[in-house]
Amino acid sequence: MFARDAEAIIRDALRLRDTILAAQLHLKANGALFWQLSGLTDRLHAVMATVAEREPDFRTAGLGLLPLPEDYSSRK
Repeated sequence: MFARDAEAIIRDALRLRDTILAAQLHLKANGALFWQLSGLTDRLHAVMATVAEREPDFRTAGLGLLPLPEDYSSRK
């Protein structure tokens, strides 16, 4: 996978995450759909960490995943 493709995946995942979090604001915190969306957010975090080859830093904007490490293109 090329670095630009990985960055595009992460950018799209971050936008999807923002949409999910916005949708959760309109749901009851104890409802089943709220927790399904929460699980989806957790899964997105896992996918983004795998693509970026590092754990997300939740203290930074964009989860600290962009830009990708420069040596990413050497990955097989």
